[in-house]
Amino acid sequence: MSLSVADPTSSIAPPVEVTPATAVVFEKRPRWGPELQRQFENEGVRVVECRSLADVAERTAGVRRGVILLDLAFKTAECLRFLGRRLNDGTALPVFVVGSNRLAGLEWSVRDLGATAFFAHSIPGHQMADLCRRQFCLRETVNTEIE
Repeated sequence: MSLSVADPTSSIAPPVEVTPATAVVFEKRPRWGPELQRQFENEGVRVVECRSLADVAERTAGVRRGVILLDLAFKTAECLRFLGRRLNDGTALPVFVVGSNRLAGLEWSVRDLGATAFFAHSIPGHQMADLCRRQFCLRETVNTEIE
């Protein structure tokens, strides 16, 4: 008679790979890119600065925990088309849009195109970083529940 002992590790799920949180920034002049790098200095968050929306799309492909920050004053029409192309993509990263007083009238159009947040006025870097962190946590929870 032979006794078999079950392997206690056989029922343990493999560890979920945690991808680094990523903030992808599209702006004409470096403001948010360097500021977010400073804010996330000790947190392991990647901050990627892009000068074209094609670069934004390329750099966000495969990113599961991240945010996109768009400067609407830089190539306004292209930013709106970019948002429109992503509208029905359920896996698209959240987008924060930074505008200006001049562009404040576009807020609801931008939101209708799927932007998570719209800022017509400047906000402090620590607040933007906190908003990013909140999205990273939400995305982590959603991704874990899906798997």
